[in-house]
Amino acid sequence: MGLGLVPEAGMSGRVVATPYKVRSAYEHFLESFRVAVEDAAGEVLFPDRPLGSSFTDSGRATVEFATFLYLRKLPSRRLSGSKRLDIVIEAIEELEKDSWDSWVLKRSIVRLNYFVISDATAQLVQSLHFDFVEGGQPDHPFFHVQLSDELIHEDKRQSARFDLAVLSSGLPNECWVTTRIPTPDMTLTSVLYCLVADHLGGGIFSEFKRRVDPIKDRLPAVRFDALKNSVQKSSVHFKSFHWFAHMQ
Repeated sequence: MGLGLVPEAGMSGRVVATPYKVRSAYEHFLESFRVAVEDAAGEVLFPDRPLGSSFTDSGRATVEFATFLYLRKLPSRRLSGSKRLDIVIEAIEELEKDSWDSWVLKRSIVRLNYFVISDATAQLVQSLHFDFVEGGQPDHPFFHVQLSDELIHEDKRQSARFDLAVLSSGLPNECWVTTRIPTPDMTLTSVLYCLVADHLGGGIFSEFKRRVDPIKDRLPAVRFDALKNSVQKSSVHFKSFHWFAHMQ
């Protein structure tokens, strides 16, 4: 494969053994996130499989990392005592070897479903996804978040051990939200970092930051080449032309 990876099965999509540097960085970050949430009396449920099996051969000479998280009882200042906030997260990131010791992200998609839980049923109150594709996408900001009412697929929710019934109005959405809001490079680790700051705060966030700061250089970085080229071609930054792929 030319990636320094050891295949563990015999077809595209097979599990691959990633270098310890990459795998351990993801493991360390996710474990630190779990500790932070539990310190705030919440709970993080992961798929019932080793994290290493989340790295697979994408079939494009790259490695895909895919996982799901279910956050239960996340602190929320606006909910009454009879309700709680749960979040289901789906993450897909495509990694490519840049040099012997360096890996970069070619693609990152992180979807979040926010549920208010009451009487053992779940109501979807917010759905969003953060999106990045190396080289950009037509008419898309390079990095953006998109608001919607899209549910993460039931099979994927169940992979994260989310087993609650989801309330539905049964009516089609008559106000599709299509706005893509430009953001910084919000990968899985960036999203989780913000969730700790937004919901846990204070001393828990400070301790989480202390735990994960030493590993930031081991996590795959986003490849910025297309955005860099776009910025260099235009100095009219106040119109944000450089956010868009068609300006590169």
